[in-house]
Formats: sequence, C-alpha cells, structure tokens
Amino acid sequence: MNGITIKSILLGIGIIILICLLIHIPNKGYHRVTIVEKYYAANPKNNSKAVGVTTKKKISVPTSTSKPYCAMQFSNGKILDLDCHTYLDYEVKEKVKIKWKGNKLVDIRRK
Repeated sequence: MNGITIKSILLGIGIIILICLLIHIPNKGYHRVTIVEKYYAANPKNNSKAVGVTTKKKISVPTSTSKPYCAMQFSNGKILDLDCHTYLDYEVKEKVKIKWKGNKLVDIRRK
C-alpha cells in the first residue's frame, strides 16, 4: 500500500509539472491581430499602386518587385508585404497570429 501511495504522489507531481509547462510555453514572437485590409497590384511595373479590397485605398508598390504585389494591413497599424499565393485564403476581419521581420510577413496563423 505504501508503494502505491508514493507512485500516486509522484504521478500527481508529474502531471502538475506538465500542466505548468504547457501553460507557460512562450508564443515565440507571435502577435495577435485582426486583418484590417488586403492590398493587391496585379502588375507592379505598369501600376505603381496597390489597391485595397474593401476601402479602395491605394498604397505605393516597391519598384523592385516583378511578381504580383500583395500586402495586408493589421489592427496594430502595420502594412506588411507577403506572398500572394500563400496567404490568399485569409479574409478581412479575421483574427490571426503574425510574425514579421522588417516590412515582410514571415508567418501567419489562424487563432
């Protein structure tokens, strides 16, 4: 009976430590934001402006891009460049977690 009690106590302590570790995992630099606007410029060489989907607001496009230019504006005020094909399925007003470096979106995840 004494061995079962010790094993039960050790199991309980192990579960408590596991729960504490799972709760305390760092988010590795992700920020929770909402997508405010999406910008597209089909041909950045001919058209030096990207147009917003919902507001029709225009932003300037970097001249060095040869691919279609896309950007997203987030609730934290940042407008970040991104790959059009990879992030096409995210919608305006969707809550996401983002990671960026400079002016470029590195990673985006749904909540």
